[in-house]
Amino acid sequence: MRKRIAAFLLMASIAAWGIWCGGQVFNELMVVPKWSASPPETIKAFNEIPRKGGAPFFVLFNPLFVILAILSAIFAWKWARRSTKWLALSVVIALAVFASLMLYLVPLVGSTQAHAMAGDLPAAEIIARVEEWKFGNRIRLLVELCGFVFSIVALHVWSAESNEVKDRQQVRQANNQTVMTETVGGKYENS
Repeated sequence: MRKRIAAFLLMASIAAWGIWCGGQVFNELMVVPKWSASPPETIKAFNEIPRKGGAPFFVLFNPLFVILAILSAIFAWKWARRSTKWLALSVVIALAVFASLMLYLVPLVGSTQAHAMAGDLPAAEIIARVEEWKFGNRIRLLVELCGFVFSIVALHVWSAESNEVKDRQQVRQANNQTVMTETVGGKYENS
């Protein structure tokens, strides 16, 4: 049962990594250029666009892919041999991405947008902050893509080796089983 849970969590982790990375690539290619084209004016214009509906992508998926990476590593570790490094790398990258977002990138972009809206910083400083954020965000995105690939490799290697463990256990059980047969005199012996 635990092995099935591990397999499910590994697949769910890959799905969450994929959705997260896909959303971040979309953000980098489609959204960031709109608000960062000519700050602070484009930041003001972008923030004034009315928004209806939509899911809180960042709030939902940022903790989800981290939690799933950790849980999948915990549940899969028992059967992991060669996949331990991939499981560990996936978790370390997920935690590093989460920390870089929460401690650096989110506060930076939030304060930059707040200052741009308030108009209390010179345009040159707003531009410098936007460029700093874009550079950090691109590094984060590259690291995230590595984490996504590592989670796929972890599932692939773990699946192969967990089946090897299952095969070894079946052979061991077969070797340990002895068949008792009745002899002519009514006695039983191993065969």
